[in-house]
Amino acid sequence: MTVNNLKRHLKNIYDKYPGVCILTVLLVFSVIVLLNNDFMYKQPIARVISAKTIKSEPVTNHNNGFHPISEKSFEQKITLKLLNTDKKGNKITVRHQYNYSQIDTEEFSRGDKVFVAFNSKGKLSSCHITGIKRDSYAYILLALFLYIILLVTGRRGAVIAFTTFMNIGIFIVSLELYDRGMDILFISNLLILIFPCITLLISNGFKKSTFMAILATFLTLLVTLLIFKFAVTYGEEIDYANLDYIVGDHDLERIFFASIELAGLGVIMDVAVSITSSLHELVLKTPGIKLKNLIKAGREMGYDIMGTMINVLLFTYICGLIPLIILKLRNEISLFTIIRLQIPFEICRFLFGSIQILATIPIAIALSSIFILKRRAA
Repeated sequence: MTVNNLKRHLKNIYDKYPGVCILTVLLVFSVIVLLNNDFMYKQPIARVISAKTIKSEPVTNHNNGFHPISEKSFEQKITLKLLNTDKKGNKITVRHQYNYSQIDTEEFSRGDKVFVAFNSKGKLSSCHITGIKRDSYAYILLALFLYIILLVTGRRGAVIAFTTFMNIGIFIVSLELYDRGMDILFISNLLILIFPCITLLISNGFKKSTFMAILATFLTLLVTLLIFKFAVTYGEEIDYANLDYIVGDHDLERIFFASIELAGLGVIMDVAVSITSSLHELVLKTPGIKLKNLIKAGREMGYDIMGTMINVLLFTYICGLIPLIILKLRNEISLFTIIRLQIPFEICRFLFGSIQILATIPIAIALSSIFILKRRAA
């Protein structure tokens, strides 16, 4: 293919799919920039030119409190090339140690980018590795996410991405407020009011079906949280001391209740929107539909959604538990102890989220039924 034919072919593609071409160019440009963003950092960054394991210790004993754990330790000889700061271009050879499990140490290989540090005098001979640089991969995944969502859904994808980043920003602000001393339960109560309104109104517009979905979300949250509060108040006392990552003097019950409030919010909104929008559209296209048939159609939709959403919750919590379970097993905590002490909190969140999904279906159907009755009465 000649250069002229190639140009003509590319022009034809651009004329047919201008949006796709522009998005593709932006993606390629952003990936190139993100893979070479070392100049944006003040902290020294280096690329691993070569890495060779030169020594391995027979065992390393760690005091586990009850039984020592045997683990191999390795030493690497690594050649680095500095990529930024005034030392850019210099090559340095360092030694680095890592353990077989690589829980708190890492093995480096050729091509890795790492953060390095020097002593107060800045001598190259004092260089040591402080950690691996992973941000480029995270940014590339983000760029791919935006590219695919815009490619598949167009303008609607831009709206979805906007609401997603807005919710992330609100959540970050809420964490900052908690760090400054605001009550965690008050913050979570605000979030469960703000998230549905922002997400659904911006994504779906100011329509009757949107307001029905928001109302269904709030009613489901109210009913299920009352059920949870009743179960906690009159059920067996929960030992919150076994919550993970809790240190210091905190109100553990309020922290757990806040996590419960937010646990199934996303799936509640999804189920509510799916049912209310579908039934609202059904009423508009079939004005004479009987109430009995409308309820039956809603139940059939609920059956289709129910299993999928519950499994989404299940696999989400399983993914979150896998690293924790492996680390605890590695530290000789028995699986029975993990199941008895730590996993019940995740099971509780999963079951509560499942109950919320089940409760959303009849509530959304009831609101749609009220809408059809009022429509006919008018």
